[in-house]
Amino acid sequence: MESPADITWKGYSLAERDWRWQRVRENAAKAGFDCILVPLCVDGRNLHLSLEQSRGTRSDCRFLTQLENAAVVLPTDGRKPIVISDEESGNDWVPEIRPVDGSWGMAMAQALIDAGMERARIGVSGIRRGFYTHGRAFHGVVNHSSYVDVLGRLPNASFDNATEVIGYARYVKSEEQIGCLRRGAAIAAAGIEKMVELARPGVDEGILYSRVMQRMVSLGSEYYPMAFYSGLHGGGRLPRFEDPTEGRFLQPMYRIANEVDAVFGGLIAQEQQPILLGPIPDAWKPAIEAQRDLYYAGLEHLTPGNPFAEFVDFVNGFGEKRGLKSLMLMHGRGYGDDGPLFTPQNRGARNRDVLIEKGNVFIVKPIVTSADGGFDTSWGGCVLVTDKGGEPLVKRTPGMVAIT
Repeated sequence: MESPADITWKGYSLAERDWRWQRVRENAAKAGFDCILVPLCVDGRNLHLSLEQSRGTRSDCRFLTQLENAAVVLPTDGRKPIVISDEESGNDWVPEIRPVDGSWGMAMAQALIDAGMERARIGVSGIRRGFYTHGRAFHGVVNHSSYVDVLGRLPNASFDNATEVIGYARYVKSEEQIGCLRRGAAIAAAGIEKMVELARPGVDEGILYSRVMQRMVSLGSEYYPMAFYSGLHGGGRLPRFEDPTEGRFLQPMYRIANEVDAVFGGLIAQEQQPILLGPIPDAWKPAIEAQRDLYYAGLEHLTPGNPFAEFVDFVNGFGEKRGLKSLMLMHGRGYGDDGPLFTPQNRGARNRDVLIEKGNVFIVKPIVTSADGGFDTSWGGCVLVTDKGGEPLVKRTPGMVAIT
């Protein structure tokens, strides 16, 4: 891969900005909204939410403005958005920003009034979880107190959920976004290569973790903690770390699982690689082989225009033919909370009618469990939906790596 000097992030083009704004405006007009409000989000750091959940409407904000923390009023009629931020200055996309004057609620309400929305129908992103974004946020991600302040200051306007308006605009990736995700997937793969290179019995897990993160940051990734799991097989669920401390050492026959995320251009890519510090037991091999076959077969079913129902049913039924159990684990990739979301706990019932579309990017990592239920394995990476099906953004070999 290129040296850091060659991969400095240069930002998205103004054409990319206009493409995003136009997609949101078109979706808003179809839904009958006069404007879209991206309000201040919940501060998930104080609510012990996952990192993806804690980003809240910040991901919608960054999608529209490339600012990390702002509120946005985007009129449907083509006028430029009004952007409120606590940052000191804007950027190429939004050179002029309004400061937070008094309170976020007051500032957002005044922006809506200045845009002529006193009696308008206003769509609000993040009020509830969506099909395409905020899939983990059951109760929404909007800061309640500031939002209630806005409602009180515009008593003659109507406010409705518009999570899907921006969510659907984010669902299909542009060429610039796909390029960033491709770069991010390559960085994550390089992080996995570093983990495989260094993981040995006796290695300090905290040092291993820091070396992997250092490798990815050196290649241009923003800092984004990977999930690291390690322990002996058979002791229940492996403990999960996002910042393992020094003093916990890898041992022979430890299983290592991971979700290695890299961020380039603000977009989160993920690759996954199970590792075993020892020879792979024969009893595990049928599940590992089935998971590999399922991954490739699943890519052929990721075709535009098909509902997720067909894909999920295929994946969940694949293992039965071999006397095994298989489940779908998959979600969108992008600003951090893209969907649809499919997990072993969420079998996709609410997403079955959502259509797969060309330009989607997902992290696809199906799970296969052995016949006796004593072993399960998952492997996967970022996949782009093309006319011919799913295409991995970076070429890797499925399966478990044995380090002996």
